[in-house]
Amino acid sequence: MEDARAQAAIETLDRQILAVGRGPVTFTAEALDRLRVLLEVHAAELRSARAGSMAMRGIAARSAAAVAGHLAACPGPLALRRLAALLPITDDEGGGGRGTDEATATDYAQGISAMAAWEASVGPDSRLRGAVQKAMGRITRTCRERIESHMHLSTDDDIPDVRLLARDILRIEAVEWAVEIAGGPGQSEGLRVLAHRAARQSVIWAGTVFRRFKVGPDEFSHFDAVATLSAVDDLLVVILRVLESDRDDRKAGSHPFVLTLGEQAIQEFVDGLEHMTNRYLEMAEQNLLLGGAPGAFVRSVLLVLQRILRLGHALMPSVNVMEIRLNHEATLVRMVAMRAKLRSAQTMPGASQDLQTRLSVLDNALAEVGA
Repeated sequence: MEDARAQAAIETLDRQILAVGRGPVTFTAEALDRLRVLLEVHAAELRSARAGSMAMRGIAARSAAAVAGHLAACPGPLALRRLAALLPITDDEGGGGRGTDEATATDYAQGISAMAAWEASVGPDSRLRGAVQKAMGRITRTCRERIESHMHLSTDDDIPDVRLLARDILRIEAVEWAVEIAGGPGQSEGLRVLAHRAARQSVIWAGTVFRRFKVGPDEFSHFDAVATLSAVDDLLVVILRVLESDRDDRKAGSHPFVLTLGEQAIQEFVDGLEHMTNRYLEMAEQNLLLGGAPGAFVRSVLLVLQRILRLGHALMPSVNVMEIRLNHEATLVRMVAMRAKLRSAQTMPGASQDLQTRLSVLDNALAEVGA
């Protein structure tokens, strides 16, 4: 009687599972969740049957073979294909966007994980695991190629846009999360390392842009510095990822008295930021009250200093680096002193209206940081 019940349950589950993935080109989240539940119940039934009579062991073996073949032929490839198509970085140009009722990339990753867990528990072979590993490897290569497209420079003077690189780092983190769900931590570790390496290089490049302005303050280095400083949110993204890589390195047992790669990158960034900030402060202080062309340039310098203040103010709550705090506080003190000097100059007879324009920039910059 018990064998008959178990056989009927297995056959019912077989029919339901074998009907999944036949015909549709996408899954809904509900369909993937239903498949996950069916596979969990099916695995429990097979484990019980394998501990039973010879007849039940045979039924379990045939059921496992049928379900394994179906998963490897229909729902498995479909879920892997749609996962790759829906990731924020993909090489699947013909996959199309997500349908109105279609599952998300996370839903597909969870579905793949459920199928792989069934195979690992009661499956007769490892076909699906091989397919998952192959798909995850392809996804990782696509992400690496995207990052390498930013990193390959034609000349030493060619610095990539930190904003574009930061956004791709965020996309890789989303891919990493989905890959870890679908294929396990081992599959996603390469993506984590890739994102950390890209973040470190972004921070180094930002520091290089800053140092170049200190060495040769011309219109080109000025433009590069302004563009980099404008990307406050993106700089925060990459710096936080660098600090995360530091924590990983320390956990892995890096030497306590040797700077990690991340710490070296942050140091180069901070050095460059300090050099550039001081150069801009010097130009502003020297030309603060002048008229003519030098005086007109002061306003653009003050606008850059406003961005520097904004960057320091954004970094300090999340980035516990003493040099960043010291640079921010020193910049703040000198800009407050410039504001006082402009206010005093305005009281003099014949004071230029240009002084009020510069004072307005300083007032706005200091107000943004609560000074």
